[in-house]
Amino acid sequence: MSFNIAISGLNAAHKRMEVAGNNIANVGTTGFKSSRAEFSALYSSSAFGGSRTAVGDGVQLANVSQDFAEGGALSGTGKPLDMRIQGKGFFVMSDNGAVSYTRSGAFHADAENYVIDAHGSRLQGYGVNADGKVISGVRTDLKIEGGSIAPKATSRIERTLNLDAAEPSLAAVRRFDANDPTTYTRMTTQTIQDAGVPAIKEVKGKDANGNDIIITAAQPAIPPQDHQLNQYFVKLDDSTWTSYVLIDGRNPLDPASAAPLEIGLRQSALGQLSMTGSTAAVTVTSNTELSLQDWRPATEINGTWVPSPAANAGPIKLPLLDASGPLLNPADPAMTRPVPAFDPTDVTTYNKMWPAEVFDSLGNRHLLSQYFVKDGNNSWKTHLLIDGRNPQDPTRTDPLTASVLFSSNGAIQSLVGGNGLTVAANKLTLSGWVPAKPLDSGTPGGQWGANGAAGDGRGIVIDLNKLTQHQAASASSGLIADGHAAGEANQLSVDKSGIISMNFSNGLHRKIGQVMLASFANEQGLSPISNTRWIESHASGVANYDTPGSANLGGVVSQSLEGSNVNLTDQLVELIQAQTAYQANSKTLSTEAELMQTLIRAT
Repeated sequence: MSFNIAISGLNAAHKRMEVAGNNIANVGTTGFKSSRAEFSALYSSSAFGGSRTAVGDGVQLANVSQDFAEGGALSGTGKPLDMRIQGKGFFVMSDNGAVSYTRSGAFHADAENYVIDAHGSRLQGYGVNADGKVISGVRTDLKIEGGSIAPKATSRIERTLNLDAAEPSLAAVRRFDANDPTTYTRMTTQTIQDAGVPAIKEVKGKDANGNDIIITAAQPAIPPQDHQLNQYFVKLDDSTWTSYVLIDGRNPLDPASAAPLEIGLRQSALGQLSMTGSTAAVTVTSNTELSLQDWRPATEINGTWVPSPAANAGPIKLPLLDASGPLLNPADPAMTRPVPAFDPTDVTTYNKMWPAEVFDSLGNRHLLSQYFVKDGNNSWKTHLLIDGRNPQDPTRTDPLTASVLFSSNGAIQSLVGGNGLTVAANKLTLSGWVPAKPLDSGTPGGQWGANGAAGDGRGIVIDLNKLTQHQAASASSGLIADGHAAGEANQLSVDKSGIISMNFSNGLHRKIGQVMLASFANEQGLSPISNTRWIESHASGVANYDTPGSANLGGVVSQSLEGSNVNLTDQLVELIQAQTAYQANSKTLSTEAELMQTLIRAT
């Protein structure tokens, strides 16, 4: 029996060396998991049980276990399809339907753009639908869908936008013009006189030589002259007026200026008159009269107005009554407050503007400009232009217009469209867009016409559900638009959740699949096969498929590989120990042989 024991020891040492040698051989194999030989002692048994004096029958190989600890990272490969699992899990491979599992993530695309490993097996995962959404639960061969992407006309724009409630309304009373009766409510006129110029007597004197000279020439008196005083009244609201005063068409205090003297007036419900603003030259003498001081008479000389030599004749009464009744008549309507005509080149005709890129059916890029004009309390108008032209008729520059009214809490209360703009659920639909281009290239202000492309047949939906009016700065915090130009695939990427995406030259980022990982109830039960793979067995349990990062599965690191987890130092120690055991068992065998020879010689 000693021979058998020694031989079993030799076999065990040899298996130990085989396992260590295999580990050392695969120290550079990506995804390789080291193994360990595990042994158990042998004892004879009988129907009557064991004995406390049993010596034993040697050793046997009980198991070759695998160490599934994560290997070191080989980073910076520069290949996007090189993948490393950071944590638990296995890549799932299919070889004509035969499924296996691996930790080696060195993949590439074959001639048909399937993702394969060096042995031609295809990487398994989840595909995507036409909208780029992952189809979970359906295993498939992952394929790189690159090439080019066709252009798509814009069909939807959504913007998160706030309009400042404190923005002033552009609806305003028209600027006063004495020559335009539509810019004032009433006008009254009166004739006034200056004080004239008194006569000047001649004054004589003598020069240095004693000769008589005239120091001051005699001038005849100039009698008081008539002047025309015009007073205009503009009713702003029920109690507020603005009065403008011109004398001879000149400012009463500055003969060189044609701008009128402006007086702000307020009349209470009881008829009490007061002035607003500061006009020191005008005072209120009663509820029906004003007084103007410091008038400077003017005269015109050779087409130029200059101060007259005549002085004023004292304060001028400005009556607020005439033969028709009070000039501040409560029955008069307030002046209308029109919004200035919209002009995209004049920033004073709108409050805010936000641009958005849109695309036609050929992938040409256009600029949709959305202008907002506040025309009253909580009331706005929005104007739309594309490339500065009317979206439906590029020969015109007038915009398409809609009206927005906000409630007291800042949300949209009503949205009313106009020509070319229909409304539904706080969304504007711009229909009939004619994509355009300049026909006179390089000529400013030249003609525009259709460029041969078309817009989306359903129109462009402009979603205003995220439009508010609050007491905060007008700002846009997000824009979503679905159109794009044509593009070519130019970069592949894989994220930590295993999503494989393709970037295109037009800026689009499209999902093309998701890597799946497998886990097992008992990894030690997996059966190793060639090409650094495993297959499931009854001992391992069936595979559980899921996405990287979910449950207890690790994430995926792109452009990185998992190295072998073999510890070379430990394996060299294993070799030394196996060698020593082999030598010792050989000595046992040789000693047994010598004893047998001695026994034979003795007989």
